[in-house]
Amino acid sequence: MSPMKLEVFENTEEKLSFIIEGASIEMVNALRRIILTEVPVMAIDEVIVLKNDSPLYDEIISHRLGLIPLKTDLSVYKLPQECECGGYGCPMCQVSLTCDVTNTTNNPLEIYSGDLKSNDPKIIPVHSKIPIVKIDKKDKVIIEAYAILGRAKDHAKWQAVSNVAFRYFPLIEFDDKEITDTEEIEHIIKMCPEDLYSTKNGTTLKLKEDYWKTCTLCMSCANSSDGKIKVSHKKDAYIFTIESDGVLPFNVLIKEIFRIFNGKIDEFITKLEELEIES
Repeated sequence: MSPMKLEVFENTEEKLSFIIEGASIEMVNALRRIILTEVPVMAIDEVIVLKNDSPLYDEIISHRLGLIPLKTDLSVYKLPQECECGGYGCPMCQVSLTCDVTNTTNNPLEIYSGDLKSNDPKIIPVHSKIPIVKIDKKDKVIIEAYAILGRAKDHAKWQAVSNVAFRYFPLIEFDDKEITDTEEIEHIIKMCPEDLYSTKNGTTLKLKEDYWKTCTLCMSCANSSDGKIKVSHKKDAYIFTIESDGVLPFNVLIKEIFRIFNGKIDEFITKLEELEIES
């Protein structure tokens, strides 16, 4: 197998898409599972409700607070089980957030995630307009909350991304000289759900140069052309897409993924060496 290569073709604040070549499907899927379940991020885990005049129960508000994505700094904080305090809560593994809101207007007041005040300006809600609860005039809500690092394998609120998936790198091949019938060309264009095909003068079938970005290998073009269009996928090449809710920058996320991956390999090798295997 050739050395692994990564080529990024889309990089925004919320989405990262790249091509992986020279990797087995087992390895690519292992990376996907690490992203989903192993990368630690901050989330509210403990809530103390001191005053709640809202129509929602304390438990519902606590659940909503836990699902608010928080920006995370992995260089400062440790997992509770790895902290020197033993997980009891200290500045190295815990962040305090408070919410003290009184409705002094004559209209209902919406309390948002931006009303949460953190003792660390780096650990704040990703978005300030996530609704928490609505209170009536003269009502009050006072809450103390504590956020810690955790992993999604323990609870979904600690998931580092909103979505992650990979698919085969598609390959589409055909000879436009073999496909000249106008009705057949129109049928192929119509049947493609991703609008990857077009025609020139109605007699020549054209395929988008960047068709691989959206092709889903649905085989509709191959089925509509009596096999004149060959659809396959590139060996050991995959399109990997990560959608983020903003808790971690992508550069930090990728480094953490491979740190965890390499750690698991080292742990596996160590356990193998400890085994007494009879020849």
